Amino acid sequence: MHSDRPKHLHPLVGRRLLDWSIEPVLALQPDPLVIVCSPATKDELDGTLPAGATLALQEEPRGTGDAVAAAHPAFDGFEGDVFVLDGAAPLLTTELLATLLDEHRRAEASVTVLSIEPDEPLPYGRILRDEDGSLRAIVEEKDASAEEKAIRELNTSIYVFRAADLWPALEALDPANAQGELYLTDAVRHLVEAGRSAAVYCAPVADMGLGVNTRAELAEAAAALRRRIVEEHMAAGVAVTDPETTWIDPDVVIEAEAVIEPFTVLRGKTIVRSGAVVGPHAVVEDSEVGSGELVAPFTLLRPDGGDA
Repeated sequence: MHSDRPKHLHPLVGRRLLDWSIEPVLALQPDPLVIVCSPATKDELDGTLPAGATLALQEEPRGTGDAVAAAHPAFDGFEGDVFVLDGAAPLLTTELLATLLDEHRRAEASVTVLSIEPDEPLPYGRILRDEDGSLRAIVEEKDASAEEKAIRELNTSIYVFRAADLWPALEALDPANAQGELYLTDAVRHLVEAGRSAAVYCAPVADMGLGVNTRAELAEAAAALRRRIVEEHMAAGVAVTDPETTWIDPDVVIEAEAVIEPFTVLRGKTIVRSGAVVGPHAVVEDSEVGSGELVAPFTLLRPDGGDA
């Protein structure tokens, strides 16, 4: 990201990148819900996460396997299934995660991997399958051979593990790889080598499993989220004249029959009542637009009295 700000805390359509990754799993009522962070980000995250969430510290950046191991104490006595989510995957949906969990339980697997098959090659780990199609291993991009790099099915770094199998597999990890890190993908390999069942579920829409690693990818994710939000409002009866130029934060409430004109930005906890017309070229922040009211073109409306 070439930024002093940690990637997971970069702003993205009214939230932080991390918040978008957490939000879709909340409807599945995870308990416990554990967020792994570095000591440098702990203070900023304290008090800003969903109710009941626990912070676990990864003292040093020793890889994805070490990050998951840092969460182990918070799962003391837990015997269910453990989701492992990428904190920089903002396009996940609750429906996709629920389906992944269903597939994991249907297969009675020790681990189920979420994969994607994008149209363009990406520097993600490759899914390696045996001749019968079963999962054999996941190889990281930097450790892959030329033949392995040609594989189109990619690992999203999103998994469901059976808790009883996850923790012993993490204890068996070693840093014998190009990066000298503890890879979570090696935990999958250990489970396969031990004869455990390993399943793969390929997301029907590849974009849902994409992660963010650059500012360009952050902008692409923002465009996808804005489009998703606008489409949800239109499906509920809101007239959005030009979806491509309309920006709406996720917590904005818009009643049916409201009209949102081009180049309008609705931020924060804004409410737009039925029959209201906003814009074009208007910005409304944390304010309420009453039923039938007009927010004129080139207006800035905010609760501190800003109205120009």
